[in-house]
Amino acid sequence: MRGTCWDFATIGVLEQSYRAEAIRKGYLTVNQYVSFSEQMWKNSTEGGEVAVLYYLQYGLKESVFPDAICPYLNDNNGSDSICPGLSDTRHADNPISFTIRSMETWYEDLTIKQQLFAQNKAMALSTPVTYVTHYYPCLSRFSHDSDPHCSVDQCTLCPPEMAATTCCIPLKGGRNRNMEGEFFHHRGMTIEGGHAMLLVGYNDAFLTRDGYTGGLIVKNSWLDGPTQGSHSLAYWMQEVSDWEERVVCPNSYKYVRPDIYGHPKRRFLQSILYSPFNWYQCGNNAASPVVTPHNDTTSSSSLFNRTKAFDEGVGACLSEESRIYAHVNMQPLHLECVDGTACSLEPNTTYFVRNTTDWGDRMTVMCVWEHNLHTPSREFCLKPMLEVDIARTLRPVAHEVRANDPDRCGFYFMPYASIRQYIAQFQGFYVNSFDIEWAPQSFAANRHKFPHLNYTLLERSTRHQNRSSFDGPFPHARVVAPEEFHPHAHYHP
Repeated sequence: MRGTCWDFATIGVLEQSYRAEAIRKGYLTVNQYVSFSEQMWKNSTEGGEVAVLYYLQYGLKESVFPDAICPYLNDNNGSDSICPGLSDTRHADNPISFTIRSMETWYEDLTIKQQLFAQNKAMALSTPVTYVTHYYPCLSRFSHDSDPHCSVDQCTLCPPEMAATTCCIPLKGGRNRNMEGEFFHHRGMTIEGGHAMLLVGYNDAFLTRDGYTGGLIVKNSWLDGPTQGSHSLAYWMQEVSDWEERVVCPNSYKYVRPDIYGHPKRRFLQSILYSPFNWYQCGNNAASPVVTPHNDTTSSSSLFNRTKAFDEGVGACLSEESRIYAHVNMQPLHLECVDGTACSLEPNTTYFVRNTTDWGDRMTVMCVWEHNLHTPSREFCLKPMLEVDIARTLRPVAHEVRANDPDRCGFYFMPYASIRQYIAQFQGFYVNSFDIEWAPQSFAANRHKFPHLNYTLLERSTRHQNRSSFDGPFPHARVVAPEEFHPHAHYHP
């Protein structure tokens, strides 16, 4: 497996420094940025460290090229040193040139936060990442041989934070982050390796789903996929509502590989993410219904009462109102089965989320409605499982899978409490800050002063930064014009 995190973190530091300098001098607008090539950096994407930018600066500073020279190759097929756009003349006419004046390093979150505020620039963050072993309580409902969740002979003492006395170990190899991009710490952690990311901010007020308040915000290089998601910087800064965030990073979406010279950081094959906590819930408070099969054209939503949106069982889920609410809220409503051992793979069988409940060691019990026109509908609950396993059990139907904006997503949150636990248990956590000076020739606005240099790649790598513009907490709302209230009246401002 290729270890390219240090590559993305290093290039991220350079890009942010370059952009800040260019905006300060009027060479770029606030909506522009220049993308550099991860594939070309150090002419290798094998494992490395961000600090080599400082230690080997005199040899490596000539290796920074605009992204257009060779986009990142997302495969493990010997692509570490491949750059098809590199020719013998490219080093001679490459305009990008910089000097590393100094490097500072900090090892604990209080100083890191203070320096991030004082210097107001992106930094490189290195951290341990871990595997996590999760525990199921040993309850009678699971203690039989046919249930893979629990085998009595595997029972062990529960972690101190769990109320139960004995537990079973159902899963090893979990990761120390959830599907929303939140890191956490856990009693059952073992070291997986090291990882580098781009540190971009902090929020002392944000409360994670695991109950940790405050932490650092990082830009990650990991591709969102079926069991891994992320958010926008504005979300972690609490500058947008959850609803607005689902417009940008719904975490129930697909990535589609763009044109080879499209977005610089997300040239990937299609990947679909199914975050169960973003699925629409309906019919929660009803008793389990029995819907008789029928072959007529009568809609199951005909008896739906808007004032009892959560009291009508599966009828609420089948209603036009629920379909509209789910669509407007950017949440998948109709689900299909993936794991035939937990749900039905029969054609025309649809699932709806009734409710979710926290259970055990970071697990969830999800209760669902199962609906098929030819069999009675029923309500049942999946076995307690991690959110990633729910995502492997059910998924949204294809037409409700929404695209994620790769320009604005990809940010993660690292709680201070978890950082301190990583330091205490594994060490290897630190942040590097670089003082970078850019030569005037590095900016396309100065091309007339350096006619011997080629600015074509630089211009092709200058892109527009997508931005959100929401008016209040409702992403689709707008101020209604006075004349719209009285279509037959005349409005005179």
